[in-house]
Amino acid sequence: MTSVKARAVRKPRLLMTSQDMETIESLMGRASCSGAAGRLLEEELSQAVLVNESFSGRPFCRIGSWVTYEDLGSRQVRNIKLVLPVDADIDKRQVSVLSLVGASLLGLVADTEFAWSDDNGRPHRLKVLHVGAEPHAPLE
Repeated sequence: MTSVKARAVRKPRLLMTSQDMETIESLMGRASCSGAAGRLLEEELSQAVLVNESFSGRPFCRIGSWVTYEDLGSRQVRNIKLVLPVDADIDKRQVSVLSLVGASLLGLVADTEFAWSDDNGRPHRLKVLHVGAEPHAPLE
């Protein structure tokens, strides 16, 4: 069994709409979320700052967002859309919010990072570069 452990880079304040919170809680109740992604989501839901759908602050990673992020381990930049598990499709760059990558990005704004390591000690560290309603840049 894999667990999530905090590393030196702590996750900044997480933003979440009430609608996204309810949707994710419902998904977690129906899906098998006993792995690392499930534990990460539980932790995030308990720390999230709820905002209205009309929140006018900086865009944040939420269901339906296009997110450009850098994997700081491999230095690869990716542009993905955070979606519900039923809509996940790697060929279309649609990543489930119940996956480790999706869960780690959820609630972040641009220029923030999150790092974790699994039970095997493998580190993972992502940095959000851009969040929007449309893809930011084509993949090369």
